[in-house]
Amino acid sequence: MQEPGLGDRGQRGDAAPRSTLARLTFALKRFDAALPIGLKLALPLICIAVAIGGILGVTVYRSEANRIRSDYTARAFLASEDVYSATISNDAGGPSPIDYPGVQRDIDSLAQLDPSILRIDIFEVHGQASTITASSDHSRINTPENDAKDLADEIRAARTLGVVSHDDTIGQVTTVHVTVPFRVAGHAPLTVAIHLSTVERDRALAALLRNFAVGGGAAAVFAIVALVIGVRLLIFRRIELVLRASDRLQAGDFDARVEHFAAEAPRDEMLLLAARFNSMAASIQELHAAAEVAATVDQLTGLYNRRSLMDTLEREIARARRHGGPLSVMMIDLDGLKQVNDRLGHLAGDAAIRGAADALRDVLRDSDYAARLGGDEFVAVLPGCDEALLCRVLDRLQIAATRQAVGDGMACTVSAGGAVLRDADDAQVLLDRADTALYEAKRAGKNRSRVAA
Repeated sequence: MQEPGLGDRGQRGDAAPRSTLARLTFALKRFDAALPIGLKLALPLICIAVAIGGILGVTVYRSEANRIRSDYTARAFLASEDVYSATISNDAGGPSPIDYPGVQRDIDSLAQLDPSILRIDIFEVHGQASTITASSDHSRINTPENDAKDLADEIRAARTLGVVSHDDTIGQVTTVHVTVPFRVAGHAPLTVAIHLSTVERDRALAALLRNFAVGGGAAAVFAIVALVIGVRLLIFRRIELVLRASDRLQAGDFDARVEHFAAEAPRDEMLLLAARFNSMAASIQELHAAAEVAATVDQLTGLYNRRSLMDTLEREIARARRHGGPLSVMMIDLDGLKQVNDRLGHLAGDAAIRGAADALRDVLRDSDYAARLGGDEFVAVLPGCDEALLCRVLDRLQIAATRQAVGDGMACTVSAGGAVLRDADDAQVLLDRADTALYEAKRAGKNRSRVAA
């Protein structure tokens, strides 16, 4: 009969959650249960490692990228220094240092020597007006600068900072535009503007990004592998040991234990888990041993029970036939147990049964086997016992039984029958023959013994 409320609880436990929040919680719990603990421990560590590595990688990449850009700007600045040197060396005191063909020639030579220099302009500044007085693009010579205001702002910034650079374009080509002001004694202020192609810089930046991506990816893979291996070795390996031991315990190996470092008060949760598992396994082993004793031993007499008797008898018959030795069986019945129970009570009857069991123990050898079938019936299995020895054991048993007093002047007597194993006998036939001999002893007046023919 089912207990009240049990069915309701079972139905509620099996029912699917109804609310959206409950369904989401249920799905998360199922997902959490499906992930091994090693992966759950490694995932946060992997995310932290990847985040830290990403921040460090971006920081280093930006630093290297800025260095490449600074180096490229420095190239343009050095080119402007060459233009300044050419201007000074060609100054002959004329109204403008640019009036001398040597300056233009040096600009053209510099542009030819460095293919990355797309254009060099020299501006002569008069207030807010600027005129291109020399250029690697000859079509621009003696022309005013179109973006005069922007150029004036740039020149002012260059005079303050010493050099100004920014990305620009010439046609479809991206350039680094570097503006450097300088003065020649006795002349109007001059400004050098150099357009340097960014192709090499962009290639260097792309190579840097590619190298950082490959290196960062390799470092991330290495970190993930190291973390997974570390978690497996330090944590999951111990969990696997517990799982293996639990599998052995479940399979019936009650000696299964988790090998671990035995500390008096470990703080490592895995060591605590292993220690508690071993304690639980030891308790289970003790309970199993007690259950085995309870399943094979008669609680009143301490002799083996019927179940254990049949297993042992089958085994001893097989051994006797394998080695060719004799085997005997005794069937014993306590006389007058009903009268003892009626006159003295069932406690006295139990004492009489225990007395018969003690008498049986007294006459048997260590190699013999005694069991209580139930009630007042006992069986003894005697390996290596022939008919002559069986008769002597039966006689000694009757004498020993009479020494077991049960009170009020009453003494125990037993009737017994014995049988020696024959070639055609199996366990049941052998027991039946001994039981037939016991029945003959009972008919002869009790306190007798007989051996089956």
